[in-house]
Amino acid sequence: MKQTCYVLIFAALLSAGCGRKKEAKYTVAFVPKIKNIPYFQACQRGAEEAGRELGINVVYDGPTKAEAGPQIDFLKNWIESGEYNCFAVACADKDVSTVLRDARQQGLPVITYDADAEPDARQFFINMATYDAVAEGMVDALLAELGPNPKGMVGILTSFLTAPNQAQWARRVKELIRKKAPGLTVLPEETHGEEREKGVSKARTMIETYHDKGLVGIIGLTSVAVPAAAEATRQLVKQGTITKGQIKVTGVSTPRDMADYVKDDTVKSFVLWSPVDLGYLTVHVCDLVRQGKMPRTGKIKAGRLGDISVTDGEVLLGPPIKFTKENIGKYDF
Repeated sequence: MKQTCYVLIFAALLSAGCGRKKEAKYTVAFVPKIKNIPYFQACQRGAEEAGRELGINVVYDGPTKAEAGPQIDFLKNWIESGEYNCFAVACADKDVSTVLRDARQQGLPVITYDADAEPDARQFFINMATYDAVAEGMVDALLAELGPNPKGMVGILTSFLTAPNQAQWARRVKELIRKKAPGLTVLPEETHGEEREKGVSKARTMIETYHDKGLVGIIGLTSVAVPAAAEATRQLVKQGTITKGQIKVTGVSTPRDMADYVKDDTVKSFVLWSPVDLGYLTVHVCDLVRQGKMPRTGKIKAGRLGDISVTDGEVLLGPPIKFTKENIGKYDF
């Protein structure tokens, strides 16, 4: 009888062990503005690299249009799913802040990267470089090509007027041009919504309208805008509308998107940071938040990036890189 009891107890324990669920892995929802462009795919690579390093599950997905509405709908579904422990979001617009506040009220950590929300809608913002540094890098790249005391018009091609980063850069670009090159006039911004063909069309129209009225350059404020402006310039050179080098093109974009345009001298230089490193740093911050070790101000260790500064909830990756024919081949993003 005693032996039978032991067998029954062992069977019960074995059954309980088999029914016990394996502890779920900590999962970060890594949400871009728009999922299918090279810039955010490079961010994804860095985020997943950090995830493997830290033992964190990183799930990358997002809307196919860089607009607040689709991103808000996407985030609502993911928040309601209960499958994610932390949200890392590149905000399409400040309007996304509302749904991020909802996530925080549910106790979910919210980190923004690349483009910020309202400060109360997130815990930390991982910024690529200061807005001032990026704007100055773009303006200085343009002025280096135009030479001393330039005169004429400069166009700006952006995604949306309300996009967080682009709005900050545009304001600073205009201020810097007024200060550094008062002989230049900045035209009203043209928007392309992160759609390449629309960007090409808008840039072509800008050049065709103003090339004989003093247009000398175009600054693109997105990774799509710069190659779009470069493509428009290349097409109009081939058609004989403008001469090569007549319209200078610069801004922020990725080496992969710009390599051909730099190689044939359609574009001399542009600026950016490493989006791979940006994604990598973002997931490291998510991990430190998970551990309760993320300071509002101070220094953190972020794997291969070493020491990173944090100031009042803003984590700064570092200064932008200037890409030219001499160094563009060294970068794979």
